[in-house]
Amino acid sequence: MTEERPAHSTEGSPVVGTEVCELKVDGMTCASCAASVTRVLRAQPGVLDAQVDFMMGRAQVKIESAKADPRKLAKAVEAAGYQARVNPSGRAVRDSHTAHGRHSTHESHHAHHASAGAHVHNPDAPSRVEELDAWTRKEMRSVRLKLIVAAILCIPLIWIAMSSHHLWGAGASQEAMHAASADAQVNPSAAVAPKLAHQHQSTNSQFLSLVIQLALATPIVVWCGSAIFRVAWKGMWQRTANMDSLVALGVGAAYGWSAFVFVSGLFPRMGRASVLPPVYFEAAGVIVTLVLLGRWLEMRATIRTRDAVRGLAALQPAMARVRRNAAEIDVPVAEVVIGDLVVVRPGDRVPVDGMVEEGSSELDQSMLTGESVPVTKRAGDEVFAGTLNGVGAIVLRAKKVGGDTVLQQIVKMVQDAQSDRAPVARLADRVSAWFTFAVLGAAVFTFVAWIALGRGAFAAESDPTAAAIEMAFTSAITVLIIACPCALGLATPTAIMVATGVAARRGILMKGGAAIEALSGVNAVVLDKTGTVTAGKPVVSQIHVVNGADERTLLTAAASAERSSEHPLGEAIVRAALDRDITVPAAIDFHATVGGGVSATVNGKRVRIGTPEFACERPVSASITELMTTERNAARTAVVVSVEGEAIGVIAMADALLPDAREAVAAIRAMGIDVSMASGDDQRVAERIAHEVGIERVYAGILPGGKAKIITDMRSRGQRVVMVGDGVNDAPALASADVGIAIGSGADIAAHAADVVLMRPGVLRVAEAITIARATMRTVRQNLWWAFGYNIVGIPLAAGALWPLTHWNPGPMVAAVAMSVSSVAVVTNSLRLRRTAMR
Repeated sequence: MTEERPAHSTEGSPVVGTEVCELKVDGMTCASCAASVTRVLRAQPGVLDAQVDFMMGRAQVKIESAKADPRKLAKAVEAAGYQARVNPSGRAVRDSHTAHGRHSTHESHHAHHASAGAHVHNPDAPSRVEELDAWTRKEMRSVRLKLIVAAILCIPLIWIAMSSHHLWGAGASQEAMHAASADAQVNPSAAVAPKLAHQHQSTNSQFLSLVIQLALATPIVVWCGSAIFRVAWKGMWQRTANMDSLVALGVGAAYGWSAFVFVSGLFPRMGRASVLPPVYFEAAGVIVTLVLLGRWLEMRATIRTRDAVRGLAALQPAMARVRRNAAEIDVPVAEVVIGDLVVVRPGDRVPVDGMVEEGSSELDQSMLTGESVPVTKRAGDEVFAGTLNGVGAIVLRAKKVGGDTVLQQIVKMVQDAQSDRAPVARLADRVSAWFTFAVLGAAVFTFVAWIALGRGAFAAESDPTAAAIEMAFTSAITVLIIACPCALGLATPTAIMVATGVAARRGILMKGGAAIEALSGVNAVVLDKTGTVTAGKPVVSQIHVVNGADERTLLTAAASAERSSEHPLGEAIVRAALDRDITVPAAIDFHATVGGGVSATVNGKRVRIGTPEFACERPVSASITELMTTERNAARTAVVVSVEGEAIGVIAMADALLPDAREAVAAIRAMGIDVSMASGDDQRVAERIAHEVGIERVYAGILPGGKAKIITDMRSRGQRVVMVGDGVNDAPALASADVGIAIGSGADIAAHAADVVLMRPGVLRVAEAITIARATMRTVRQNLWWAFGYNIVGIPLAAGALWPLTHWNPGPMVAAVAMSVSSVAVVTNSLRLRRTAMR
């Protein structure tokens, strides 16, 4: 998207009704095209703002409902040389507003996502990628056909031009005169008029070459290059210019001059030398051929940059098996409604989000969360559209369908992220918007400079003026051809598109280029404890037996008594018994005492679990007291288990570390990033967790507002901070950080306002996100260096800057090769992110 101000400002205006409409725009190839479409849209009456995304072929236009018609906007875009139509599912945002308010950069960033995602409940969202691919492949077939024809004609064109090049050499007139004199010795009649003989011989040889070159070059320019001229012509009427404008001017000038020379050769003037001026038919033909080749390669590479969205969208099956009226029928997934019972057979993909009602199975969720191990799903568990069912059959009740599913929300989020502009791209966008006009000025300057000053450089030539004019014409065409605004426009969005796709496949959703750029430069990470470093669920970590009991007896009694409990500590004890294959008998007379513990009758004996005072009817023994003290000092929660009032052991529990926590913290620190942890737990618990994973700085007993103050203080010291939290009670801290990373879940993935969303808990995803961001920005910088460097070096060379020293000028054909390679090189370098982002 371009970063220009709207043409129709609304400052000081009264309250107006507005809406955001979306246009589907085909034919855009770079940011220069997007800038042209943006200018056209913003110039229309009633348009408040327009944001154009050339990678996804769409324009989101904020309009005054009473003054602007989306269909007229589409026609205005078509008049500029592009194909446009209204997206009927994209008109969903209506409000009343004034333009007096000012938003901060952070607010504007989220406001953009709010408006862009306002039609997130759009079951047709993935179809745009399919439409773009279909349009691109259709264009590729057309371009390929024209490329083949152009190449076939170009080969003999180049051969004829090169083999007859001597006819236009500096000594062509003298050579023709010598040939005429030699003929006069054989034919005395020729000696009477040597100039006439010279004229006929030169004209005949040149004219025959011209006829053949014209015949070969005309189909290339007129038919193969027709799309270039059509877009340039429409752009001229709309007072816009882009890459096609430069190519059309260069090719048109080369072909037009050559055609003029051909026509002038039809009417030679008798009595004067008629060696015709140089022609550039082969240059025009080669330029069109190479532009077509570059465009075909660029289209082919661009399709690959949409792999992420295409792959995610393809996860949702087209059909679903629904149980209705006691019968199972197959219906299109769009016809599934909330509450339907959906049958998922082994090996099928889940069509909608829902809750398992019957059966159990293992589902592969790797495409959504990045988890490599299938997840067991039983009755009452959530399942998500796009996940792959294993060997079991399940029946689920549909909870979210169409665009409301997590899968479609992710697709929308990735699309919005790929449309978002990184701050580093704004300079390139501004340059691209005016680049074409600057190149036109450079070409005119080059022509005038060589006309005015070129005679001195060609003083040794027989006709310095003619040589200077030829150099001026050739250099001006070369400047027009070698310049490449597309490389500038593609430098950032292609890298952002590939990176967001790589991240999405790993369960990391990055909300745009601004988030990626900010994340790449962080030097401090603050981790919330629960869900990031720890699982947020207690597990049994220590078991101590006393009074002759054994571990199995202890766990059997405790798990049986806790079986009816809903307390997390009780659930941890039951899980520990089941993990050890201990049979848990049923208990009766269950009772929970607030502040004490639980009691139940197990196999006819009363079992109590809780504080020492609650569990033990007799005075608490010294051994029990010592064990409890030891566990508390270790920041673990301990309970006493007794049978018939006599203690048989102590069970200690602690929040379980996530398996990758220590490794991931070490990886982040290895990047040179300071890692600290903030938690609402007491100091001892927080310090124990931090020590186990290798974190040195701990902030304990911190309320949500206190975390935000910690972030603010760190930023005031010059640190660039990432805050990682659950996105709910950590919202103030997430908003205060340079980059907020939220832990997502299936239920609230679209509600997070953070810059990055992790689809499952774990510090390792934080490390991966930073790695991807750094690799992305490294690629963006490489692309921008190449794009700027290519144009900064190429344009002066094309203008003939080295001619006084080396007598070398690249010429139009070399310029056409360089121009085509420049865009393809940027896209190809961005595609490398798919292999290198995680190194």
